[in-house]
Amino acid sequence: MKRRRLWINLALVLAIVLVVGAIVGIALRPKGASAPARTATVVSATVSSTVTASGSVESAGDINLAFTTPGIVTSIEVSAGDSVKQGQVLATINQTTATQQLAAAQATLSQALSSASTSGSSVANAQVQLKLTSDAAAASNDSLKAAVLQARSNLSAAEKLWTDACVNPDDATCPNASAAEAIRSAQNGVKSAQINYDAAVTAAANAATAYDLAVNQAAETLTQTKAVGSTTCTAYGASSVNCASATSTTLSAQHAYDSAVTTQTQSKQADSQTVQKSAMALSTANVTLRKAIADQSKLGSDSVRTASQALTNAVNAQEKGKIANAQSVQSAQNLLTNAQAATLTLGAGDTAATPTVAQAAIDSAKAAVAVAQRALADTTLVAPVAGTIGSVNITAGEISTSGATTSGGSAAITVISDGLFTVSADFAETDAAQVTEGDLAAVTFPAISGALTTGVVLAVDPMATTSASSSLVVFSVKVSMDSVPAEVQPGMSASISITTDEVSDVLAVPQSAIATIGEVSTVEVLQPDNTSLTAEVTLGLKGDSLTEITSGVTAGQILVIPTGGTSVFPTGGVPGGGGPFSRPRN
Repeated sequence: MKRRRLWINLALVLAIVLVVGAIVGIALRPKGASAPARTATVVSATVSSTVTASGSVESAGDINLAFTTPGIVTSIEVSAGDSVKQGQVLATINQTTATQQLAAAQATLSQALSSASTSGSSVANAQVQLKLTSDAAAASNDSLKAAVLQARSNLSAAEKLWTDACVNPDDATCPNASAAEAIRSAQNGVKSAQINYDAAVTAAANAATAYDLAVNQAAETLTQTKAVGSTTCTAYGASSVNCASATSTTLSAQHAYDSAVTTQTQSKQADSQTVQKSAMALSTANVTLRKAIADQSKLGSDSVRTASQALTNAVNAQEKGKIANAQSVQSAQNLLTNAQAATLTLGAGDTAATPTVAQAAIDSAKAAVAVAQRALADTTLVAPVAGTIGSVNITAGEISTSGATTSGGSAAITVISDGLFTVSADFAETDAAQVTEGDLAAVTFPAISGALTTGVVLAVDPMATTSASSSLVVFSVKVSMDSVPAEVQPGMSASISITTDEVSDVLAVPQSAIATIGEVSTVEVLQPDNTSLTAEVTLGLKGDSLTEITSGVTAGQILVIPTGGTSVFPTGGVPGGGGPFSRPRN
């Protein structure tokens, strides 16, 4: 009995041990990691950086354009009533002075850099100098090439100013309207003089016939009267009344005959003078026509000769300029080589600081180059917006002074904008510094729910002002709108978002998925077992919501967003970018 109870107790103990062991084994068995709560997928997307500000709607009105650089107007590409696109060239002025000023400014900058490089053996300055000299040489070569092309164009135009077609007033192929009109006027004078001459000759011939007839009739009447008088005096006697009457009639007939002869003589002389005057007028008209043809032909040949000489000069200048530019670049390359050699001689890290005076000269020269480049750009007048040409107040060949024309107008060309309104807003100076003309923009209107339109930056005011509400330094930015909602009115509030930078088809993730310490950025890449692996990444453009990653991850990888981070995207992925102010992908 006792033995049996012992076995029962042992069995119970063994069962308890097995149960406890199973419980402990289950408790100590490894568990798989739980899936993270928030993730983001590396995708190809468009990354955009924007700046925003609030402003108001303004009436666009007419846009008056004028050259800010004085010069002779060389071309006018539009006429009143023409439709133009934004950026379309409207007119140009001679670039010679602006090109020379730019070359002089670049030469001054090169000299300043050369001085700084010589005094401080600065490799960096020498590299900048070489870059500027190369750019200046390329710009000069382009300018010289453009001058040759313009000279060839001028020669072609001059060669077309006179052709034999201009001699024929009925030939519409004459390329010179003024020459054709001058010759046509002279030819009309010849035609008119010929008609007058022919009419005078015909009139004189007809009048001579009439005069001869009158004399012949008077002579016949006189002969008959004499015969009757002789018969009457013989019959009635010389002292008779009948004889006296017959004698009187004979005298009258004699007077009539004499008068007819006199009239014939005088009238023929007068008619002859009229014919001579008409002949002289015809001769003069022919001389005038020949002179008009000779004058216009000479003008054409003179223009061709002048244009041909200008082309020869331009080609010679181009050849000399290429040689001079090549020498300038080689000289700058030699300075860089010498500076690099000097640096190697001094030893690694031993570089001379650029003197303050030299740096000031460089900065001043750089500013002068920027001004000269702007002046050169201002020799071309372009349409700031799409619209219709309202008026053209300049003519080719006139001198357009700064902000005015020789004809007295303050605007060279007026553009009527297709859009009725623009939007202006004051941007903080740090944001305005990122904005340039032509940047894409999106505009919303707080008073109009859901209203949104796109546009481009028309201008950034170069003068800063102080905001009345915040006392911050701001710059006014004007934006044109591609389309305007019907409810929009002048003075209405508007919000502007300007895209200052954008890249397309790049790898991108939310900023919240990136950890940055110092200059090192990392992400946590999710593994199949729900653990994460730290990967160092290289960042590109930091956008408003996405950040570009140029290396370190691949498309499709899932990143773990650290706890406490925020993301504007749902778990498991990131949208592909785009939006109302995204640029089209290339």
